[in-house]
Amino acid sequence: MTAKPPATVHDEYWHIHTDTEQYERFHYTTLLYLNTYSKDFKGGRFMFDTPGFNNTIHPRIGRVSMFTSGVENPHHVERVTSGVRYAITIPFTCDPGYGIGDPQF
Repeated sequence: MTAKPPATVHDEYWHIHTDTEQYERFHYTTLLYLNTYSKDFKGGRFMFDTPGFNNTIHPRIGRVSMFTSGVENPHHVERVTSGVRYAITIPFTCDPGYGIGDPQF
């Protein structure tokens, strides 16, 4: 994520959302952070927006967060104001029809 203007509405990560709104097959969402808040970029903290409970994750290189992807975990990311925030999103599904089989050697 950068401070550049978004190309599509789905790039507007700063709006409160749940991952199942965009990706109905996401049951769990995992984020692996590849750089560090305040050192490599400004803004870009991950914020849970559950009423009565607000938790902020400060990205740090190597940090992993995992949460259920539904309405129980509304969240957003602060706008990145400088630098570039790198993270890998790894989704998990509970639907066997979308699972990946064991590799065949």
